[in-house]
Amino acid sequence: MRHSTLCSCVCIFLLHVSFCWAEPFSVHENEVSFDLYAGYLVVVRGSLGKLEKRNFIIDSGTNPSVLDERVARHLGLSGRKEKLRLVNREIDTTIVLIPSIRLGPLAQESMPMLVQDLSFFQRKLGVRIDALIGFDILGTSSFEIDYAARRISFGSTTPGSEAVSFKTDPPLVTVEMMIEDQPFRLVVDTGASDLILFDKRASEKLRRWQVTAEASSWNMSAQFSMKIIQISHSQLGNSGLGGLRAYLTADQSQGLGFDGLMGVSMLRAAQISFDFERRLFTWQARNSKIPLTMEAKRSPPPLCPNSGSHVPESGVGAGGDRRILERLRIADCRFPIANLKSQ
Repeated sequence: MRHSTLCSCVCIFLLHVSFCWAEPFSVHENEVSFDLYAGYLVVVRGSLGKLEKRNFIIDSGTNPSVLDERVARHLGLSGRKEKLRLVNREIDTTIVLIPSIRLGPLAQESMPMLVQDLSFFQRKLGVRIDALIGFDILGTSSFEIDYAARRISFGSTTPGSEAVSFKTDPPLVTVEMMIEDQPFRLVVDTGASDLILFDKRASEKLRRWQVTAEASSWNMSAQFSMKIIQISHSQLGNSGLGGLRAYLTADQSQGLGFDGLMGVSMLRAAQISFDFERRLFTWQARNSKIPLTMEAKRSPPPLCPNSGSHVPESGVGAGGDRRILERLRIADCRFPIANLKSQ
């Protein structure tokens, strides 16, 4: 059975560039509030250069952070051209140095950012998104996202009831998940709605899987399909996650040493934290659905049929000196992947 999704898009950023870590941010206070969209996208307010009250998505799978092209034009920024590889073709993109950026307690000058058209977020979420903020900005300080209180706290973190050690550190934080008794190294992604595995790596580790459906998606140049499989058992740290739905996509890891993406929303967490001092990702499970910002403000008709399905929204990046930078972005409909149902 084939399922489809409205206005979805996959971009793979493969940039042969060199990025250096910025100096640690100055800390003026340790908390910032946020709004929650689509059940997992954390949107905070910050400033970009002279522009204040800009909307940022907190995306732990992004490096370098991404600036909307409208903001780049408004600030009169120009930079060097690089190649952006989509699933089936390459397009030109630009790396710029933004004069300053501030996010709550964090402030920095002369930050390298990737320029990209982010207007599809506004079409789908109903809110303008000016930047995607990743670990090049967030990775200098441990932080905690409290989904119930709608608050991000920087500095010391509160231990969650569950924890798993980092396998790699920023700018690419990965953890190990056991899937069908096989280890998978996954990018921890706050911008993803579910579990995505690269098909070649999955085929090497999983002897058998059952394809339950296919999901259609679109990127900037074409339509393509992803296979949906059902996993019977899984474990993260000491926590048994049971059965999961996963998406198989073309292997775009390019030898970077990970097997897929773990959207943190699949954990149904009330709170998560990235503890860089102890190299731990922790989470506190929740028992009930957290109301969405969009639902609290208005109750529009669903963008997707309730009985339909859609693909998860995901972001992944890797960076560092003379490494290949990769980003996988799958923009989906309003509802999280947990609402997908086979027909």
